Amino acid sequence: MTVRVLALAIALASFDAQAQATSCSKAEAINGETAASSARTWDALYDAFHRFGHCDDGAIGAGFSDSVVRLLATRWQDLHEFEQLSVPDRRFRAFVLRHIDATANERDLRRIVAHSSACPSHARPVCRDIEKAGREALREMGKN
Repeated sequence: MTVRVLALAIALASFDAQAQATSCSKAEAINGETAASSARTWDALYDAFHRFGHCDDGAIGAGFSDSVVRLLATRWQDLHEFEQLSVPDRRFRAFVLRHIDATANERDLRRIVAHSSACPSHARPVCRDIEKAGREALREMGKN
């Protein structure tokens, strides 16, 4: 019986430590909002994701969405940089795809969908995912 209690105590302590490690402090929220909305390169977005991804909610989430959509809409020629970061880090790829959403500018979403259809052959899998996310965001906006 004491082994079960000890195992339960260890599991609860581990869960509590994980929860504390992923909570977003006030300072992180302030810095995260700035970093999320001001990322102008894939490296800057990747850095913000690793530093503040656990704060991905509310204004910070909106800032991440704005940066993701802006990068895809206006810097499509840099898609290879996103690929280089997202191939070894599937969490980053999922994060980017999740942030192609209905909070974005409609014109930028349409650009992303158009860019995705003219994709380099080596990048077709990621382009399909980007196009799907863009079309879904437009559908959510009622702009399909």
